[in-house]
Amino acid sequence: MTRARPALLPLLLLLPAAGPSAQAPAATAPEPKAAAAAPAPGGEVGKLIAAADAAYAVREQPGKMDEVLRDLEAAEKLGPRSYEVLWRLSRYYYWLADDPKLPEAEKSRVGKRGWEIGDRAVEADPKRAEGWFYASAGVGNFSLAMGIVTALFEGMESKYLDRLRKAQEIDPGFEHGAIDISWGRYYYSLPWPKYDAQKSEQFLQKALRQNPSNVRVRVYLADLFLKEGHPEMAKRQLQKALEVPESAYDAAEIRRYQEQAREAFAKIK
Repeated sequence: MTRARPALLPLLLLLPAAGPSAQAPAATAPEPKAAAAAPAPGGEVGKLIAAADAAYAVREQPGKMDEVLRDLEAAEKLGPRSYEVLWRLSRYYYWLADDPKLPEAEKSRVGKRGWEIGDRAVEADPKRAEGWFYASAGVGNFSLAMGIVTALFEGMESKYLDRLRKAQEIDPGFEHGAIDISWGRYYYSLPWPKYDAQKSEQFLQKALRQNPSNVRVRVYLADLFLKEGHPEMAKRQLQKALEVPESAYDAAEIRRYQEQAREAFAKIK
């Protein structure tokens, strides 16, 4: 693809889903084995986690996100150092901050909360990927209100990358390509001359191989192709995104990004 000279763009994550001289690990590097998941907590904490998980699975329905927060906060009071509670709370704030309709100031506030709780999860169990990943996502969303140049000067990039790399080291295939999506969006969002369309596409295509139905990846590829001056390639990705059935993997994620795909497709046409 021909490299464009983009305008300054905010740090975006992916989730929501990654230093000045830092380079992402090669996409073909051997992948370490993911750490084994710990047994789920029992007792009342376990019941609250199970209820929160059930509500999170249908979080696009009215009131369900309120249920997730209520149950997780109740579980946190009973087990303030429970890793299983903390990473889920960090994920909750990631999903809130990932909403494209959320004002940047609120996205930053919610992102900071997710970052802080993600770091608490890491303290509880640094050998698991969830805490590292959702903490990195929180850093990215917190940085949005600053603008990317300010974020770079404030050291946000290294905070983001350190956490993302650690998650990758533990579980490269986390959430069916979420880490590769983060790298792809990272290289897309950097200002010129650090912007790198080739690396962005490389990582997004790698994520797509892990989950060919991933609607978010196709929307991000369309963004990249549009930036690079390839509207027809972008339209093909958006059309494929709109063809994914809601039952493919995560209905809430699919609906959110299909809405973005429809808006982007209409603008191109």
